[in-house]
Amino acid sequence: MIRYDPHAEFQLVRRRIEKGWIEAVLSAPDETEQQGSKLSLLACFPERGKMLRVVVRRDDPEYVITAYFDRRKPCA
Repeated sequence: MIRYDPHAEFQLVRRRIEKGWIEAVLSAPDETEQQGSKLSLLACFPERGKMLRVVVRRDDPEYVITAYFDRRKPCA
């Protein structure tokens, strides 16, 4: 079961990111990046022309810390 940090909940509303998109990234990421105790999962969203980055806890990958469309990672 996916759980969201309060920060993530706030940012999803602010950034207009749907929870269904988060679920899609978590189930089938195009890329993954490890950053210390965090794991970033990325998937291309062609309609936005960017990768959606979902940051989760490495030890609990169903706990979403934040999510955003990464300006530095265009879809390939």
